[in-house]
Amino acid sequence: MYFRRGNNWSLAVKTDQTMLMALYLRELGGVDPAEAGPNSRLSSTIKNRNGADSSHGQFKQEWSAWWGTLTADDDTDQSVVHQPLHERLDAAGFPALAKLAHAHYGQATVFAQQYAQLFEQHSPAYVPHRLDELERIINDHSTEHHTRSTTGAIKLIDVPLDEPRAWLAGPGTIVASTSLMKDSGAFHGFIQPMVTVIFPES
Repeated sequence: MYFRRGNNWSLAVKTDQTMLMALYLRELGGVDPAEAGPNSRLSSTIKNRNGADSSHGQFKQEWSAWWGTLTADDDTDQSVVHQPLHERLDAAGFPALAKLAHAHYGQATVFAQQYAQLFEQHSPAYVPHRLDELERIINDHSTEHHTRSTTGAIKLIDVPLDEPRAWLAGPGTIVASTSLMKDSGAFHGFIQPMVTVIFPES
């Protein structure tokens, strides 16, 4: 993870294996990206394994609720990270999601691990530049010089989606596609308005 802190702000850039698995399961479950989560598919082609299953509506609702917990500002509870994903989902009350996760746990895990390795290998070529740009945006927004006591934080999650876009997914949480992270001009255009939302009092 990359981290930077200023007078009353902090920036973190990383990828997230649980989010990667969630997006993989969304593709497997046949959920239209326009209906849940980031409005873009994974850059990898993932075949829908749910087909016309009658539980599709339930699956979509469960996935949306789960994604909401993943994009909340709190970090993952470290006490459950060693529990298999499908067991965590079942315990959280997501039976349809847990069923698909159980059937394809190995594939989803490999997908997430492989991208995490790619991020570790390739992110030094572009993430520091995006942190510089984020810091300039924050300074232009005068956040650095604001005297309020609370500290604002931006957590940016890099995921391999097939469009160069970003989404404000939760309080201070931005999900951005890898292709956007590598494009300086497009990155600024997407991120600058989000900074004004995250730091409304600046």
